[in-house]
Amino acid sequence: MKKSLLEMNPYLKDPAARNMALARNVVTSSAIEGIRVKRDVKSGCFVSNIKIDKISTKSSETPR
Repeated sequence: MKKSLLEMNPYLKDPAARNMALARNVVTSSAIEGIRVKRDVKSGCFVSNIKIDKISTKSSETPR
């Protein structure tokens, strides 16, 4: 049976380094999408700074 990525990748073996890399990945990937996130100190979860008031599900109509 093959080893998992966690077992093979030296960057993922150290839990502290893995956690830091994951946090950096979430923040940078979210920024590319235009979302600002921060990590909550108590829960460790990532939270967004934006509030969504209303989401429109209607697609835009273009004249033909």
